[in-house]
Amino acid sequence: MKADRALLERCLAGDTEAFESLVKAYERKVFGLIYQITRSAGIVEDLAQEVFVKVYLSLPKFRLEASFDAWLYRIVVNQCYDYLRKCKRTPQITESEMSEEEWGMLEKIDWGRRGHELSVDRRLELRQLSEKLLQRLPPLERSMMILKEIEEMSIEELARIYKTSISAVKLRLFRARNQLKKEYVKILGGRK
Repeated sequence: MKADRALLERCLAGDTEAFESLVKAYERKVFGLIYQITRSAGIVEDLAQEVFVKVYLSLPKFRLEASFDAWLYRIVVNQCYDYLRKCKRTPQITESEMSEEEWGMLEKIDWGRRGHELSVDRRLELRQLSEKLLQRLPPLERSMMILKEIEEMSIEELARIYKTSISAVKLRLFRARNQLKKEYVKILGGRK
């Protein structure tokens, strides 16, 4: 979603109502991304509030010609990293917390099983395995995989968010996928 330039200009001019509109336009996406990275429903609202405070305080530094989405997601990712570093927390999930998008991510990570119908119990088991595998990735690669696979962002968008080159993003995703595959095979004892 692209922020309306006029709305951003009003925010930069100090219009608090415009900022409230900006928050409303992005809050669901921010909440979702925070949850995907931290896997902690209890912290989502607090982290989102911290994100929007940072956005408000940092808006004077924002350049209108830049991508607001990339700038905002960078702030979200940094807040999540800070939270995970402070807590050294390993996310846990339950079946009731899983969305259809997350089931889709599971099926993307469940190499060699695409196109097959899975029982709910098998989906949950594989989803938990996938979560464990994702948690073994360093935070940078984990968040890139989440943004790419769950949020379905393009390589170009990731390059803007992480302030790096397209080739660096591709390389990190390639390495992350290979690490996930190795861990997957190791956990399942070589079975696919």
